[in-house]
Amino acid sequence: MTPFMTRVAELVGTPHQHHGELAQGPTTVPRTRISERVATGTGADRHVALRSLAEQYVCEANAVLGSEREHLGLVDETLPNELAFTVTFGDAGARCSTTFADGRAVGRLVGTFDEGGDERELDGPDALPDLLVRLLETAPTQATRTAQPS
Repeated sequence: MTPFMTRVAELVGTPHQHHGELAQGPTTVPRTRISERVATGTGADRHVALRSLAEQYVCEANAVLGSEREHLGLVDETLPNELAFTVTFGDAGARCSTTFADGRAVGRLVGTFDEGGDERELDGPDALPDLLVRLLETAPTQATRTAQPS
């Protein structure tokens, strides 16, 4: 298992534990920075790298969550002047976007844990695992799937 998979496993416990028995630790806060305007190419590169890494981490987390638990979701959006993806877990979600205007790009992170204020973006790819763990912590009641009738 990768270090991220180990971290998810420590958070959620074994598949046989109920959501009330999930490991309860401190709330994870992903590192962010105030959004900055950067060159279009730089912004696009950052977004594509972050999106690729998100797919890898979502797959790793879902492998650990197994078939008995809700899975993380990953949805892409392509709009005329924006690239975006949203990672979800139950009712919790985080949207990472990059908008393009006047030869500049601006990254932005919006999530169910967002406290508002200045526009913020993840502080690089190393902050992504904390974002995904935060989603898992934010929606703990979604951790166990409803039993299917036999």
